[in-house]
Amino acid sequence: MSRVLRDAAPAAAIAIAAIVLIAIAPPREPPAPAAIATVPVDTHMLDGLVVGDRIAGWSVAAIAATPDGGLDVTMQRDELRFVYAVVPLGTRPENPPFQSDAYAIYYGHATPAGREIPAGALRATSADLLRRLERVRRRG
Repeated sequence: MSRVLRDAAPAAAIAIAAIVLIAIAPPREPPAPAAIATVPVDTHMLDGLVVGDRIAGWSVAAIAATPDGGLDVTMQRDELRFVYAVVPLGTRPENPPFQSDAYAIYYGHATPAGREIPAGALRATSADLLRRLERVRRRG
């Protein structure tokens, strides 16, 4: 055996042993997904509406602050979800489908895509949001 082969034999044996150990080792469990960070949202403008509240048979699935000083409120019933954007009046160029004295309410982003938001659901849930805005306004 040549000197080169004799000197390389221990390193080769270690490499082969490592490969065998890796191959026979049980697979590791994947790490648990990181918890979704939730940022506290001030829902005072909507009279303290919180995730889990129910409005006309729809659940509040999420509430998030928007860059224009409003709130996105995600509503869900069964598999259908949609989002209300409640923003200060005049912050968006589109005419809002619903509005109070100080806030505009837009809706959209229905999922699954292509599903229509029932008109009755829009009437009932938007009316509740408008009542909440009005209660807060009256309290000052």
